[in-house]
Amino acid sequence: MSEETDEYTDQIGWTTSGAETVLSDLKDIEEVTKKEPETLTHHCSMCGSRMQIPRPKRERYRVICAHPECGHEDRIGF
Repeated sequence: MSEETDEYTDQIGWTTSGAETVLSDLKDIEEVTKKEPETLTHHCSMCGSRMQIPRPKRERYRVICAHPECGHEDRIGF
């Protein structure tokens, strides 16, 4: 090959515009993965019915069974 037709140039390293977009996308993914579900599934210890309850903000909380014939109160964290 002659040097006149050879137009290959060596480029080493990261391009700044491409790296910035990749890093900004990663920050958005971390925010989404850290989000916890807003509800919990709770099983009544008396009748076994399953209930969707909002995620409690405290360590200790009470759940009253929604089944009309049960009405049992589960205490969690006491």
